[in-house]
Amino acid sequence: MICVSVVGREISEIERKAEKALRLGGDLVELRLDFLKNLRLEGLKGLVSRFAERAIVTLRPSWEGGGYKGSEEERIRIIEEAASEKPAYVDLELMTRDLEKVSRRLRRHTRLIVSFHDFSETPSEEALAARARRCLSYGDLGKIVTMSSSLSDNLKILGLYGRKDLPNGRLMAFAMGEKGVISRILSPILGSPIAYACLPGEEVAPGQLTLHELRGFLRLVEKR
Repeated sequence: MICVSVVGREISEIERKAEKALRLGGDLVELRLDFLKNLRLEGLKGLVSRFAERAIVTLRPSWEGGGYKGSEEERIRIIEEAASEKPAYVDLELMTRDLEKVSRRLRRHTRLIVSFHDFSETPSEEALAARARRCLSYGDLGKIVTMSSSLSDNLKILGLYGRKDLPNGRLMAFAMGEKGVISRILSPILGSPIAYACLPGEEVAPGQLTLHELRGFLRLVEKR
């Protein structure tokens, strides 16, 4: 499945972009709530409810590259309220406070992606594998994303696929940045259940491909 990440300052902006993403052929939309200037629960729940069956809800904190700068207690409260609308997935960071308790509560309503992002480097494959195992121990899916500074970094992150200590079909692992683009293309081929893309001119993370570009590359590979 290809998920299109959408951001906005207003709920109406996210709604408009999510509709466009699905109309263009996205399988899922990632509703990035962390850049909204007003996090009113009534509006948020209406947004999530509207796209629930095809939505990944994310409220990424600033300490993991997101736009949310409020308290952790309030962030978790908002996430849990959004999860009560039963979206397809909620994305929760591996470093979330009281992750075990929070993840257990969220999984009563939705499937959970537990994620880890490193915007500075790509650690060793073994270090990444350890984080992936932790993500998968709390979530239905795990997501490991790092910053690539060389082609060899792609080998480390893509090396997570096919490891005997990591289950097939439950891990998304790829690298950010210009030198990580190849990992975004190869990850769904190697077994990632979800690949992330963006709308034209709406890159949410460094090196993110548009929906059209990612689908085009994948079609080329499938033809061979």
